Amino acid sequence: MIILSLSCHSRLVKSGFHLSDFLKRAALDFPERTFLVDDEVSMRFAEAAERVEGLASKLFSLGVKPGDRVLLVSENRVSLVLHLLAVARVGATFSVLSSQITVASMQQIMAQCEPVLILLSHSREDLRCCCDGSRLVWLDEPLPANSGSSKVDLPLSERGDALAFLVFTSGTTGMPRGVMLSHANVEFVTQAIQKRLRYVPEDRIGVFLPLSFDYGLYQIFYAMMCGAAVYLGRPESAGPELPKALARQAITVLPGVPTLFAGLIKMQSWRPALLPDLRVMTNTGDHLPLPHLKELQRLFPRVEIFPMYGLTECKRVSILRPEEIDRHANTVGRALDGTEVWAESPEGERLPPGGVGEFMVRGPHVGLGYWRAPEETAKRYRIQADGARLLVTGDYGSVDAEGFLQFHARSDFMIKHRGYRMSPVEIEEAACRLPQLTAAGCIKDEAREQLCLFITTHGEVLSDAELLMALAEHLERAKIPDRIIRLPELPRTANEKVDRKALRALLTAV
Repeated sequence: MIILSLSCHSRLVKSGFHLSDFLKRAALDFPERTFLVDDEVSMRFAEAAERVEGLASKLFSLGVKPGDRVLLVSENRVSLVLHLLAVARVGATFSVLSSQITVASMQQIMAQCEPVLILLSHSREDLRCCCDGSRLVWLDEPLPANSGSSKVDLPLSERGDALAFLVFTSGTTGMPRGVMLSHANVEFVTQAIQKRLRYVPEDRIGVFLPLSFDYGLYQIFYAMMCGAAVYLGRPESAGPELPKALARQAITVLPGVPTLFAGLIKMQSWRPALLPDLRVMTNTGDHLPLPHLKELQRLFPRVEIFPMYGLTECKRVSILRPEEIDRHANTVGRALDGTEVWAESPEGERLPPGGVGEFMVRGPHVGLGYWRAPEETAKRYRIQADGARLLVTGDYGSVDAEGFLQFHARSDFMIKHRGYRMSPVEIEEAACRLPQLTAAGCIKDEAREQLCLFITTHGEVLSDAELLMALAEHLERAKIPDRIIRLPELPRTANEKVDRKALRALLTAV
């Protein structure tokens, strides 16, 4: 018999783990602690576990079986979490899709994964047309829960290295591709991340990122692991409303991306709100500019800030601890315990400390590949002689002698301009040093051979000439933008990152 202990500082048994074990153990260890909260519902761990058992039994009676695929499309809400956990409890594979997904993308994903069931919010009734051949259940009208009298037995074959869920991302061809994560992937990486972040049962995690973004989804797993509460906020609240929402909900942990933190800095600089409960901020998704990191430290001197680097294909690569920021602020920390990261040359040679190349990641957190996409899987995943999986990230940077990673750029965003190959991150970082700028996004206009910098500003307005003169103090001549474009807000993806594809599209209109 395998006994799983999921308290904050315990270790999980590696073999036989299943995602549903998180909630089972949390319901035993923290039955009366609050688990899930949205603007309408608050639910304890014991209540959630009972509800999930009933929903899982009903899903099973509807014909959902281990190995089946189920899609969920909804805004952040308690019912969404309960249903995805119920799908996992049955042994099926779930995928949470963005509530902003287009009909065309939905049809592409449907064709790829052939779901047996779609759980859909009424706010997206326009997606009903995509559901031919699949059963449709409205998340706003939740399935009636049994009392738990009919429980689903999970076969051992559905544990460990078996597929747990799919996270759909944009592929290099523009088609959505499903990253496959196993129960073992979740077990290892959740444990490794929690060891660095140190969430505690008294925490209240504010999730203003969509659960279709794995960064948002995993906050649910951390909460179940240590007995913390999760407030499921609306992504649109991550703007002027954010400080009030953090104070009202007594949020202690705020996972965010640079655009969220840029907005928070702007709000706190203009009209500061008292946030006495806030103790942890974590950043991933995009590089957090060093000026923003320093400004967050100034505005929130008692808050621990964790810059991180990761990819959906392995969840998390590295985390920088708060106590390491002063000496290593230009890095994204060291690789997770039990994993390995190095920079590799185009010839496939491992580079010495400081050498800039493509990051390679090896460890139990590396996913299973892309769903029904063998060619793309072969490009990004390698099986090594000892059976370990290696991820070819497509990201560039260096690893120093102490193991700290310095991120340069994702390969898709590297720019070649005036004979120089450069990272837009360096240019955006220089722009964010200027106190009048709240956000920056750099791309190249290939048609005009111009380096373009999109910015949002506040306070004193500088002319383009003054901005370029200020940037010249920090950038080489070849990296100084040819054109400054001001926007009220930079366009964002569904995951709240700067949308560089949208910036390129804007070039035709400005």
